[in-house]
Amino acid sequence: MREITPVSPLNSERHALHNVVKRSAPQPVNSYPELVVAAARLAYLNKDSLLFFRGQDQDYKNKAGSSSFYPSIYRKDLLTAREVRQRFDTLDRSVRKLAQKFAENRLDGKADVRRRKHVAWGILQHYGACETPLLDLTQSLRAACTFAQRKNQAERGLVAVFGMPYFTNRITCNSEHDLVIVRLLSICPPLAVRPYFQEGYLAGTLDVSDDYDNKQDLDFNNRLLAKFSIPNDRSFWGSEFNGIPEDLLFPKDDGMAVICDEVRREVERETISVFMSDGPVS
Repeated sequence: MREITPVSPLNSERHALHNVVKRSAPQPVNSYPELVVAAARLAYLNKDSLLFFRGQDQDYKNKAGSSSFYPSIYRKDLLTAREVRQRFDTLDRSVRKLAQKFAENRLDGKADVRRRKHVAWGILQHYGACETPLLDLTQSLRAACTFAQRKNQAERGLVAVFGMPYFTNRITCNSEHDLVIVRLLSICPPLAVRPYFQEGYLAGTLDVSDDYDNKQDLDFNNRLLAKFSIPNDRSFWGSEFNGIPEDLLFPKDDGMAVICDEVRREVERETISVFMSDGPVS
């Protein structure tokens, strides 16, 4: 993907080096209103980009000391070509299973799941069925902050801000930036409840495969505009705001979660069966 040069909300000048934000410590903010104002300033200064957010329990860094935001299928410091092929094989089998489930249950969008890989990948990634070349993002700052605090044992969480090209379609492919952006609400059938509360999006590189020249080109730190550190306690929200409740973040009556869990379990059983009968998948 194409690397961007962010404009700092601190001094309104473009960074001389692209890796300044990647290597720097997250900017501490202590309240949700303070973070909203900081994000608004960032949006104003970076007019060519649309802001997306991601909440994490910490700032994960690579061996070079830079923040790293790889899609799940590429996460590992020393990822061999064989491991990548195995992960893509699991992804392909999961896509076929998902298409089968859509057909069996006569769900809306079954043709899209069968013919459009980014639709299937988006559903599988958002529901954690398998590793994919897409990264979970959101346009909801509240959702990102909720995830930064969720199951976090540290004193503070991380909210990362990414600059993405503007989009017009439910699946937008931008060849100039080598990016694809998927709007989950537009590709999921009505029984998928989770994306409505999370305002979920996914992003990845175009024409992605298990054969790449430079893994760094797949890291979304290339689109990083800023990092914020937030307190991991109720004081962050104050008396007027709240995070998204767990039962809304992950609704129990989400039919798509049930289907994706079935896909994950069936693919795992097949993988174990192949391993036991023929040895490791090559």
